[in-house]
Amino acid sequence: MIHYTVRSEHSHRHFIQFEARFETHGRSSMALQLPSWRPGRYELGNFAKNIHGWMARTADGRSLNFRKTTKDLWLVDTQGADSIVIHYNYYAADLNAGSSFLDEDQLYVNPVNCFFYDVDRPDESYRIELNLPVGYRIACGLEKESDHVLLAKSFDELADSPWIASASVKQLTYHVNDVAYHLWIQGEVKLDEARLLNEFIAFTKTQIAIFGDIPCREYHFLFHFVPYFLRHGVEHSNSTVIAMGPAADFQQDHLFKDLLGISCHELFHTWNVKNIRPVEMMPYDFTRENYSESGFVYEGVTTYYGDMLLWRSGAISDEEWFDMINGHLQDHFSNHGRHNLSVSQSSWDTWLDGYVPGIPWRKVSIYNEGFLIALICDLTLIQTSQNRNSLDHVMRDLYERFGKMRKGYSKVDYQLLIAQYAHDALDDVFEELVNGTSGYLPFLQSACAIAGLQIQANPSSKLAESAYGMSVDEGNQKVSITAVVPDSPADKSGLWYGDEIIAVNNQSPYKNFQYVLRMCGGSADLIVQRKGKLMTISIQADGNVWLKKYRCERMAETTPEAQSCWTTWKHGVSN
Repeated sequence: MIHYTVRSEHSHRHFIQFEARFETHGRSSMALQLPSWRPGRYELGNFAKNIHGWMARTADGRSLNFRKTTKDLWLVDTQGADSIVIHYNYYAADLNAGSSFLDEDQLYVNPVNCFFYDVDRPDESYRIELNLPVGYRIACGLEKESDHVLLAKSFDELADSPWIASASVKQLTYHVNDVAYHLWIQGEVKLDEARLLNEFIAFTKTQIAIFGDIPCREYHFLFHFVPYFLRHGVEHSNSTVIAMGPAADFQQDHLFKDLLGISCHELFHTWNVKNIRPVEMMPYDFTRENYSESGFVYEGVTTYYGDMLLWRSGAISDEEWFDMINGHLQDHFSNHGRHNLSVSQSSWDTWLDGYVPGIPWRKVSIYNEGFLIALICDLTLIQTSQNRNSLDHVMRDLYERFGKMRKGYSKVDYQLLIAQYAHDALDDVFEELVNGTSGYLPFLQSACAIAGLQIQANPSSKLAESAYGMSVDEGNQKVSITAVVPDSPADKSGLWYGDEIIAVNNQSPYKNFQYVLRMCGGSADLIVQRKGKLMTISIQADGNVWLKKYRCERMAETTPEAQSCWTTWKHGVSN
């Protein structure tokens, strides 16, 4: 067993102090690894950059020689000792759902950031003693030996079990099918607790109805409510961490529903990715990239269900569900990376440039395009089975065949399972959308028509977008270009991302840029600042519509078959 002691002295410094004792088992040297990434964020995190004051000694205090062999692997000369003790500090100053954080109010730890494992014995168990201020409670999914001592069976379990230790953390609990679900609330926030619990019970039941059971004995929602804007959630095997703000605004209905949406999404991950896991991540390799082309499943399908199950549970209306679909439609058609990389290729490349948009026109989002593909698959499955099957059945089978068997699935496994239920009706979706860069619109139109829906496309009301093919940010007394459509008038004129528009035909654009542009009659001379340099660029509209706004809505008249599909889609397949 590996024995850890964690201290939180001088909390204003944000350094968490760690001491760990490892048994050598007769080895002359030991390799101790700190993870380079965390599950749920498919990019390198390089947590070793936060390590300070690392040292090693024997149990009786003799210093030991060590050296780093990679950026996050320490090799220790044991000098024949039975055990070694390492000491180090971890800088924990960022508060989000995937970080660790220390201040005067709490010790929040994601062990995957800051705990080491023995490379030769990764299944070694852990005992973690927390030296905490008086009155602190621990919110965590790990087994507790006592109030301030946690136990983990292996590093995998430890890495997947964050905790909040605080005197102010509040606990709410509900039960579904004899499983306890705990809501731990850290931060100053006012919530309608009765409504919160009712909505959580409702969406939890919809998820259990799909999978039959939950693969854990209890579940923990760990909430951080902060005073600034933040939306972030990270999934774990029997818990999730969700960080949101500003906390003072959560009595507003739309923010309350944002909270429901991210919570529903993260709970669905308990099955989809924590249990139903891509073969490339079975097991996790914490030392390097874990490349996979299945992001459209583990994130895209989860994004779809995280929203759709709120609709199914009654937490959001038909109109609010359409708003969510429309948001994904608009994000897709506004992203010209869809012509360059498929969603499978973009999944692979999360490890290259992470979760930022990256260079213009390069990639798509496994969340956004994955949502749209899941919607297409779900409605098509309902139609081809005459309302007997849906994407629910595919996910249930993935859980039974792969998740429960502790076996990783491949992208091909998922496609074959879809084909089994769809009778090959979705083969083109995988060929042209999942693996290719064909247009999504025909597939979306066909799928939506199944449930009596149509997609409307109208020119953007913003002239800069519709007539010139550029999107701008008009905040902070500046007009800055945020996107340019390939081969649009903006592109052909030489305008580019990041350009600041100083004047339009010698008029200031700051108060109403779109109006000033409209008064120019289709052509204008722009004074632009680019990297500190002023230049004049002439722009001419060409009569084409370059950016449209897309909306999904119900048709005025539908067939009985479409109405039946709509009902099945909204309420789930009757068993």
